[in-house]
Amino acid sequence: MQIPAAWTLVGLCCLVAVTYSAQLAPIRAAAAAPRPGPPPSTLALELRSIFRQIPRKQIEKLVQAYILNDEEFQGVVRDINSLQAYRLSRQLAAQPEVRQLLQWLSQQLILSGSSLKIFEDLELEIKVINKYPQASQLVNGIRGFELEFFQIYPLELIRSLLEPSATQSSPALAELWRRLVALLPAYERVTGSPPGKLFIQKLQTRGVAVQDVDALIRYQFGWSNATLGGADYPGYDYLYY
Repeated sequence: MQIPAAWTLVGLCCLVAVTYSAQLAPIRAAAAAPRPGPPPSTLALELRSIFRQIPRKQIEKLVQAYILNDEEFQGVVRDINSLQAYRLSRQLAAQPEVRQLLQWLSQQLILSGSSLKIFEDLELEIKVINKYPQASQLVNGIRGFELEFFQIYPLELIRSLLEPSATQSSPALAELWRRLVALLPAYERVTGSPPGKLFIQKLQTRGVAVQDVDALIRYQFGWSNATLGGADYPGYDYLYY
């Protein structure tokens, strides 16, 4: 069967028209790529967020003023950096609860792309040049340093950021808090050991209010809800734990 030339011409025209229209069809805009959301929270990011709440610069200036101008404070710093204190710190690090915490923490931070070096953010940098010798008129011994430190350190805030609550539901931080609470036996073993008692006695002789420092440590790590006594201290109280 022969196709008439006219129909052949019509067919070719239709084919050309379809092809031409396809070539000139408007180009559709590519679907916009979804905007990346915030990076998933990790233990390293959460810890850095907590560290930012600690007024490190203020603490540095306070320590610098006292270490350069106050003899009582200088004596305590020497005790803290003594061989006796170093041995106590190694004794504490050797406790099973502390070893387990450090091992877990190291693993979690590695998974977060970080390491235990993250805690170097908390180190103080003290300059030994006393640019402001008039600060010697503002220091008031160990007791003065303690009162000033307790006024600027956000004890309540740091605990609220670490402890699981309605506003803090991070599984990693919850596990960290559980392990911090579990350090109490290690702390009491070391402070109750003969070397620990001798060191505490030395600090008391220097004028350190050891009972207040102990209360701060116990509150910070969830071992106690007792508040510091006396009208000189900023009030903090934790009722529901």
